Amino acid sequence: METFQNLAVAYIFTKLTVLCLLLALSTPGISHTRLSGTNFINVTDETEVDFTHFTGALGKRYMPETMGSGCAFFDFDHDGYLDILFANGREWRDDNQSSYTPKLYRNLGNGKFIDVTEKAGLAIPMYGMGVTIADFDNDDDQDIYFTNVGSNLLFRNNGNTTFTDVTDISNTGGDDWSTSALFFDYDRDGQLDLFVCNYVKWTIESDLSCTVDDQHRSYCTPAVYPGQSCRLYRNLGKGGIFQETTEKAGVYNPDGKSLGVTMLDYDDDGWIDLAVANDTEANFLYHNNGDGTFTDQALLMGVAFDENGKSQGCMGIDVADVNNDNSNVIAIGNFSNEMNSFFLARAGDYFSDQTIQTRIGNSSLFTLTFGLFFLDFDLDGYQDLFCANGHIEPNVSRYQRNIRYPQRPSLFWNQQNGKFDEIGLKVGLRKAGVGRGAAYGDYDRDGDLDLLVSNSGVISRNGRAWLLRNDANHKNNYLRIKTKGIVSNRDGIGTKVIISTAGVQQRQMVHTGSSYCSQSEMILTFGLGQAEVVDWLEVIWPSSTIDKYTHITANTLLTINEGESKQQ
Repeated sequence: METFQNLAVAYIFTKLTVLCLLLALSTPGISHTRLSGTNFINVTDETEVDFTHFTGALGKRYMPETMGSGCAFFDFDHDGYLDILFANGREWRDDNQSSYTPKLYRNLGNGKFIDVTEKAGLAIPMYGMGVTIADFDNDDDQDIYFTNVGSNLLFRNNGNTTFTDVTDISNTGGDDWSTSALFFDYDRDGQLDLFVCNYVKWTIESDLSCTVDDQHRSYCTPAVYPGQSCRLYRNLGKGGIFQETTEKAGVYNPDGKSLGVTMLDYDDDGWIDLAVANDTEANFLYHNNGDGTFTDQALLMGVAFDENGKSQGCMGIDVADVNNDNSNVIAIGNFSNEMNSFFLARAGDYFSDQTIQTRIGNSSLFTLTFGLFFLDFDLDGYQDLFCANGHIEPNVSRYQRNIRYPQRPSLFWNQQNGKFDEIGLKVGLRKAGVGRGAAYGDYDRDGDLDLLVSNSGVISRNGRAWLLRNDANHKNNYLRIKTKGIVSNRDGIGTKVIISTAGVQQRQMVHTGSSYCSQSEMILTFGLGQAEVVDWLEVIWPSSTIDKYTHITANTLLTINEGESKQQ
């Protein structure tokens, strides 16, 4: 018990000098005029999205109970409206009789959703952690991969609003505690491969009793359990069969304790790399060597540890070009009493920890961030940062006065000068929850991005999910882009899109994964500010095909088929 207490104290409390430095930093005032046009409205009730996360918690403090779960925006029925999916837990018993399953809500297109889980064939009990979604078989519809405590599940979309479990034939089940996952084409053969994060080795039989205050049982930290290696599955393109290539590809590492993964091409060589967020262990940055193998470059490139050379309690992760200068920023959500991480690398350079300089550190010190992603919420042409927050321990306030179990979300507004201001309260993000998974998507098709948050149900009253509609009264314009691969994978995952408006270039990549155990829509949304025309647009496909367009009118959804500009 004494060993755990020492680990817990080290895990929870940060250095006093860092705390004093952060609290000494002042945050400039926010322009109310610029913010007056945006507000997020909780429309969960009126849209009839009635999901409440279930953990099976009976007071034994099993570690997986407090770690789930994820959510997704995707269009499963091909009607042009984003539907909603939630991973869910179940009771702690070894049978298939649970009434708790994932939940799929179909968007009716009139501001309402309807639960179609059973009709779609997804009413299957599992101790769910996360979801990732893509057209893995290139048949023009979206398939689902659930990560679980135990075997993961792959469901093929039948194209008729139903799904079929193809886990066994696909060889993608595994028997680990899996968390985040993503589909990507690491060998550029046009077939989507699968990367799965695994956390720690845990079973009910190996469960440990932990406490922080010597009086109450608490959820253990990952430090008391051994890690598990992530897994990589190569799509053989033979009817949905995958082959595990974890060791062959060089990504086997049992020390990881991985919770988040995002895809990027940090050296711009055309091969997709992976950044993996690890809990209390060094992060990974897997460089794609272009020959079917990867090399971990996290330590060399500066993202393995924080600026003090320490590992952190890392959860959600995402990447973006926040300065519109072809730089990469990797953002990571961390434990309370740690700052969220903000690693910046100029084109072709190493990453450096810019958390304090960006002003994100001060506002994230007392939060515990799981879901995290970049989005341009106000369509001003610069990527902002959203964080879903919530502690893992319901009784945390007993021994840390400044920390709460339910926490409100954070929204860091890009000031276009390398600084971010936390403005959540000013845009309607006032309600506290126990945030875990989070995703974005334009579910009401008005051009701006709405938010989806899955809250932990360890205490049932906290487990209700949130659908937050972005109600913007500003006059900023947008361009939304959907990619359709022909030689490349059908979704165009890994495609880079560059737009130029009034001399400013923005870059985004079509991707899966990111955040925590969740999936945002794959359509790209570019904010244009007051510009009414995009001067030019360039699309670089995984196949190396390049499509170019000029003079694109704002406020449209543009579907781009691979190679079509060359045919015009």
